[in-house]
Amino acid sequence: MSKNLINFSDLTKKDIFDFIELANNFKSEDSLNYRDENLFPDKKIVSMFCEPSTRTKLSFQIAAHNLGAKFIDFDLSNSSMNKGESLEDTLSAMEMMGVDLCILRHTESVIHDFVKNFSNMQFINAGEGSISHPTQTLIDLMTIHESKEKFENLNITIVGDLDHSRVVNSFIEAIQIVGYKSITFCGHPDLCKNFIESPIGNFEPELETALQDADVVMALRIQNERLSEKLTIGASDYVERYQINVDSLQVADPEMILLHPGPVNFGIELSKEASELENCKIRNQIFNGVGMRMAVLTKLFSQA
Repeated sequence: MSKNLINFSDLTKKDIFDFIELANNFKSEDSLNYRDENLFPDKKIVSMFCEPSTRTKLSFQIAAHNLGAKFIDFDLSNSSMNKGESLEDTLSAMEMMGVDLCILRHTESVIHDFVKNFSNMQFINAGEGSISHPTQTLIDLMTIHESKEKFENLNITIVGDLDHSRVVNSFIEAIQIVGYKSITFCGHPDLCKNFIESPIGNFEPELETALQDADVVMALRIQNERLSEKLTIGASDYVERYQINVDSLQVADPEMILLHPGPVNFGIELSKEASELENCKIRNQIFNGVGMRMAVLTKLFSQA
C-alpha cells in the first residue's frame, strides 16, 4: 500500500482486513477503550480542516495521542492564510518545520496535487468535498464486520442524500473490493440523480421496497451545505417518505444492522427511536473511529 491514504485505489482486500484486524488489536482487554501505545513519540501530525468536523477530527486527535505522537491542531482562522498565504505555501512551511503527516479536509480535490508536491510529508484524506472520505468507510466496514462475518452475503441499502455524500462514494469503492450480494440506493430523485442508473446497484425510490430483506441499512443526512438548488420536496414530505424509523425497518432482515456516519439530523432522516434499537450501530461507529484511525496512522508510519 501507499505511504498516503487518499482513496481506495491504493488498497487491496488484504489491506482493508489488515486495517480492521489492527484496529481491533488496539482495543483494551474489556473492549471498552483503546490502549495507549507509545509507538510514535518522534512523529508530528498536523490536523488541517478547511471544513467543520467533530468525529473525524477528534478521533484522529485521540488516536494520535494514544500512539504517543505529537498532534498539532492547525487553526486556520488565526493563520497567515487569512493574510492571503496559499494552502500550498502553508503546507510547504509545515514540511520545512518537520511535520511528518498532514490530515487534510478540504472542499476541493486538492490533496492529490499535494501528495505529488510534498514527498517528505504524508497525507490522509479526511474528507474531499463530496467525493471521498476513506477513513469513515474503513470504520463502517469494521463496524459491519463485527456483526456480519461475510461481506459477500450482504444486501445493503443506502438511504438519503447520495449525490452530495462523500461517504457513499468511498463506501462504493471499498465494497467492490471486499464484496457484497446486492446494493440498493434509495432517496428522493432530486438527491440521487447520479445513482438512478448506477452500474453496481439498483435505485429504488420507495423506501419500503428498498428496505426489504436488507442486512445493512445506512442512513445519510441531507447535505444542506452542498445543495445548489432548492429541493422539490418539503421537509414533512421527506420525513413521511424517506425517514428510517422503527416502523419502516420492519421489512428489513431481523438481524439487520443500522448505520449512520454522523452527524445525525434526528427527526429527519432517522428517528430517535430507531437509533435506540439494539441493532443500531451508530455508537459502535463512533467508538471504532478511534481504533481505525490508530490503525491507519500506524500502517502509514510503517510505510514511511
